Amino acid sequence: MPYKRGKEAALIITTGMILAGSAAWHITDSREKREDIAVITRSVVTTAAASVQVTTARETAPAPTSQTATTFLMLDINSATAEELTQLNGIGEHLAAVIVDYRTQHGGFLNIEELMQVSGIGEATFADIRGHVFVADPIYTTAAQTEKPTIPDIEPTEEVETTEPPLTLEDVAPIDINTANAETLMLLPHVDEETAEEIVELREKLGHFSNTYELLYVKSLVQSDVADILEYVVAE
Repeated sequence: MPYKRGKEAALIITTGMILAGSAAWHITDSREKREDIAVITRSVVTTAAASVQVTTARETAPAPTSQTATTFLMLDINSATAEELTQLNGIGEHLAAVIVDYRTQHGGFLNIEELMQVSGIGEATFADIRGHVFVADPIYTTAAQTEKPTIPDIEPTEEVETTEPPLTLEDVAPIDINTANAETLMLLPHVDEETAEEIVELREKLGHFSNTYELLYVKSLVQSDVADILEYVVAE
């Protein structure tokens, strides 16, 4: 009996040790699986984060620029060749040749606006190319230099005749009856145009008046008339 009990106790102890070992194995296995899961999880998270970073980098990265980007065209119209001028919008070979001919004939362009003086270039064509052409040291003449001077219209002024006041007897007295003309003689009292002509005719017949009393020979004058005249005349 003691032997049998000892055997049973040994069996119980062995069974307990097996169960304990199995439990320990399960615990260890569970921990390893958990660690494996953690490692796998960390790997997935890291991969996803890297994928997000790559996608973000692609979205934010600037678009690649072409190495053969077009250079902005700017031509000096006083030195550009006809071939270079054809690069301008609306300028063909014929018009380019016309531009060169104009430049040669006029000694160059003073400014880019002078292009509109070239046959075939209007305002529309000039508007298309003006941002691509230039003239070194452009010259712009003022209106006073380019326009012919205009003579202002001057209204004619009325000429005012300055007439001298008529002579009076007091202005010319004494009158020399040997030199006075008929008009002057008419200033004398009682002497009209007819009488003045008679005095001149009498003087021509006599050669000259010897004295003022010879006026009595004038037919249209009476003695009283001559008396009024004598104080204003002389016979020199």
